[in-house]
Amino acid sequence: MKNLTKAVFGIFLVLGLFSACTETIDIELDQSFTRLVVDGQISTDTMAHLVRLSQSANYFSNTEPAAVSGASVVVDDGSQAITLLEYPERSGMYYTPANYYGIPGNDYLLSVSLPEAIGESINYEATNTMPQTAFQLDSIQLEFRNPPGFWMVKLFAMDPPTTDFYRLDVLRNGLILTDTAYRTAILDDRLINGNNTNGITVMFLYEDEVMPGDTISLIMSAISKDYYEFLLELRNESGFSNPLFGGPPANISSNLREGGLGYFATRKTSSVSLVADSSLWQR
Repeated sequence: MKNLTKAVFGIFLVLGLFSACTETIDIELDQSFTRLVVDGQISTDTMAHLVRLSQSANYFSNTEPAAVSGASVVVDDGSQAITLLEYPERSGMYYTPANYYGIPGNDYLLSVSLPEAIGESINYEATNTMPQTAFQLDSIQLEFRNPPGFWMVKLFAMDPPTTDFYRLDVLRNGLILTDTAYRTAILDDRLINGNNTNGITVMFLYEDEVMPGDTISLIMSAISKDYYEFLLELRNESGFSNPLFGGPPANISSNLREGGLGYFATRKTSSVSLVADSSLWQR
């Protein structure tokens, strides 16, 4: 009888443990004070470059962060300072003139003056030096791998014998596919320094993202080490992590002073394109 009592007690103990594992736990996160968020880039491309201003949101917020309108946004490259224009229909988005382009080696200063304080400050600044590395982008190739069913983007480029960092983006018929930090490719040149990449795979595309006749373009950008580390942190924090063994979320680094979030970056860019020929599906 004693053994039977122990057995029944053991069963109820195990059931109790399993039920405890499925108990709903509400996590209380304190609301942080609002901060200015900056997302802006200047590249060597001649175009209207964008600096976007918004406000930070709470962790569990499911609404788009509020845009910051009516600010004065200035970019200074040491020889001239230009004021960016905000269009009424594009709140929080500030553009350079369409004929503006960056010059490798220049130091760029972003100055933001807000109509009212965010995070106890009205004025914010960020600086970034545009890389002047002499990389040479030659061409790309596409190769379909089935299974599992995806396209490999292979890069042919010459990396100079200097320490360099790169960001890679892909467009399909002029529309960007790598529109999130998770899909943008970033790399340093530790394994290719001073050599040709010889067709290394730098990116994967879904099977239905390439169709016969599509124009696939790759943009290769030389970026600063700090911007590379920012993108790496952003990918790690926004991607999947094991909740049991992963570390706690941490604030991502920023080059915004006065407690701002985000990053103001500069890029030296080069691009190359190919047309997806139907023969790619016959291999």
